[in-house]
Amino acid sequence: MGKRTLSLPIGEIEVEIIRSSRRTVALYVRPGGTLILRAPWFVPAGVLMKFAAGKAGWIEKQITRLKGISPPGAPVAVSDGSSVPFMGRELTVKVMRGSVRRASHDLERLILTVRDGDGPAELAGMAEAWYLREAKSYLPVRTKELAATHSALLPAPGAVSVRKMRRRWGTCHSGGAIWLNRELMKKDPELIDYVIIHELCHLVHHNHGKEYYTLLGKIIPDFREKRRSLNQH
Repeated sequence: MGKRTLSLPIGEIEVEIIRSSRRTVALYVRPGGTLILRAPWFVPAGVLMKFAAGKAGWIEKQITRLKGISPPGAPVAVSDGSSVPFMGRELTVKVMRGSVRRASHDLERLILTVRDGDGPAELAGMAEAWYLREAKSYLPVRTKELAATHSALLPAPGAVSVRKMRRRWGTCHSGGAIWLNRELMKKDPELIDYVIIHELCHLVHHNHGKEYYTLLGKIIPDFREKRRSLNQH
């Protein structure tokens, strides 16, 4: 992994180069307007930067489109009476006092039991841990369900891991492992499914070429609309 700077008419753009055993070069613009370049180990950095420079027009259009979109992982303010997003609905935070910290939820509330002396930092930490726990409970199971539902088109995944990722909603690794962002639990269930299927399709096609999007479109015909909705605030 390495970082370089690309000079474009709109200014200096940071480029993050991520190398792996892949055989092709791929260029992405992340929400927020930063650039990521995925490449094989053997391609020199100078060649990669020339490749990126040749895509300057496309990069500028993507940066303009995405620069106002926040990447995954934006913090959620937590206090008594505030609202937090959870799987397509808003839960009202209810703060209670007790001897043991505990987080639970029902259809309408996120209930945080805190100890005397706990403040905003403890509330935020409890909410973060709750999101992670819910994600670990839901996302791996849902991934296997979707793979089984579409088994005629998609293989079963290997290990399915959940973590908080700053830049991506999900990622597919060699060997069939899939990582999913804990922040997905803040999104509608249909958007969660879109990300999961997006990554499952990468088990068949490891790039974003025509064949990849043909496969994705067979399963989610309106995937472009889903992608736009996912990256909105």
